[in-house]
Amino acid sequence: MENQETKNLIDNSKNIYLITSQEPEAITSTLALFYTLKDLGKNVNLIIESLPENLKFLSPSLDFISYPKNFVVSIPTKVAQISQIHYEKKDEAFKIHLTLEGGSIKKDNISFYFQEAKPDLIITVGVEDYQKELSEKLNYFGFLLDSPVVDIDNKQNNKKFGKINLIGEGSMSEVIYNLIKPDKSPEGHLDGPVTIPAMRGLVGETAQCLLTGLVIYTENFKNKLSADVFQLASDLMKKGASLEEIVKNIYSK
Repeated sequence: MENQETKNLIDNSKNIYLITSQEPEAITSTLALFYTLKDLGKNVNLIIESLPENLKFLSPSLDFISYPKNFVVSIPTKVAQISQIHYEKKDEAFKIHLTLEGGSIKKDNISFYFQEAKPDLIITVGVEDYQKELSEKLNYFGFLLDSPVVDIDNKQNNKKFGKINLIGEGSMSEVIYNLIKPDKSPEGHLDGPVTIPAMRGLVGETAQCLLTGLVIYTENFKNKLSADVFQLASDLMKKGASLEEIVKNIYSK
């Protein structure tokens, strides 16, 4: 139920912020979700303190991670009172027309700046307590405060602070994979339109991130093993994930 509600929220959101804890498995799972959401055509902003050196092979390029911002034109009301505004858009220029009730405007009175788009949705990954763990961050990202939150975690002491709390068991990779994979009917057919595409488009990057998280969770398949873990690892490798590359980056430095 929570998976489908989360898919519906994502489907109806254009601007999405991802916030991850600094746990390596949470970071890899967040990156997997990042690639999936970008594949859906969403504007995605990733908030992360730092990317560990041994996970930088999973990092998207700066061009890929960029997102649209709102461009703001600001005129102090003490300088001029504006009663009407309209614009015209032509091939050679975009013009904004202002009608003044009083005062006058000079070039020095006008300021221009970019403003982050208010998110339609925030998704946290591996964050147990939103307010406690992110209090300092939220001072800088105050525009996040009124947005709905999907809380994704695999720790049972999670505070369940989200509009939807997707608290799974096992590895974080399994939680994210179960969210983004297509739902199937008992007969094995896809059950209606799939909101989140699982392993299509940027299949290599998504699968690589999830398998990296699984390697971290199992300590390179030495602990916390189960049939589901091996099945997921097999599925991810079939989708293009390279276990050899992951092990080389995680353990050889």
